[in-house]
Amino acid sequence: MGRWVGVAGLLLAALFWGGMIPLTKYQLERWDPYFLVAARSLGAAPLLWLMMQVTDRGRPAPSAVPRWKQWTFGVLGNGGFAVFYTLGVQFSDPILAAIVTATAPAVAAVTDRVFFGLPFNRLMVPGLIASAIGCALASVSPGSGGNGIAFGGGELLILLSTICWAWYSTVAQRWCRDWSQVRITFVTMATSGIAMTLLYLVLGATGYVAFPPAVPARAIEGFSLLWYIVTVMVLGVVLWNAGVRAVGVVTASLYINLTPLVAIAILVVLQGAQPTLLQLIGGALVLVGIVYSEWRILRAGKPAG
Repeated sequence: MGRWVGVAGLLLAALFWGGMIPLTKYQLERWDPYFLVAARSLGAAPLLWLMMQVTDRGRPAPSAVPRWKQWTFGVLGNGGFAVFYTLGVQFSDPILAAIVTATAPAVAAVTDRVFFGLPFNRLMVPGLIASAIGCALASVSPGSGGNGIAFGGGELLILLSTICWAWYSTVAQRWCRDWSQVRITFVTMATSGIAMTLLYLVLGATGYVAFPPAVPARAIEGFSLLWYIVTVMVLGVVLWNAGVRAVGVVTASLYINLTPLVAIAILVVLQGAQPTLLQLIGGALVLVGIVYSEWRILRAGKPAG
């Protein structure tokens, strides 16, 4: 896959993932985190299976990947990410959550180094720093932190979720080298969906969470869940996996720092919101970081790490 095709996919993924945090906050008002994680993953599996019947038609049979590997990257990678991230959003200060989320490219670089011994492309350092600062600034909404920034405890969970996702992104491509991205994503959602559903049922049986789950009070609540499954879990993850194979997880994470800019644009278009000067500066820094990193990499003729 060409580099620029992968980049185009990452830009679309950033578009789809722009509503991830506001949708999660909205859905947590009706459902508990464990139900959301289970419903999103398991709900995505049938759609991905149908997509796989189309995209894999006529392709050579994929190589066999041991079941334990499929369950490992599905449950630990996507399942771990989903649980830690959803709980993290629920119990974190919005400003600190934005700062932690903005470190995703750096976390991906460290994760690749620790788990896989992959070298880090030092040409990306200035761009990573600019992008991280910009993402944090663009995510800040005045007054979102209440009476100031307060450590809520969920920030550490968001960091753990970022590590899980970075590990999954690399290991899935390594273990499934000749698989289509739709097949990889289908296995990811099917395995993690089954595991998370079992976890939810166990927690429901013990009374730790509400069971059965609440019925949507309004049509918009059910639609928001369906929209999340289609855009974030299906299209977003397929495009993300394709982008990782094309440019590497560190560069892919750099592009995903565009998500707060997408969220701001959505609010401007749909609600007439006015972005703050801080958010505009943050958005500019994210774009500068991406453009500068790509320019240095292409100029040096080296692949991104």
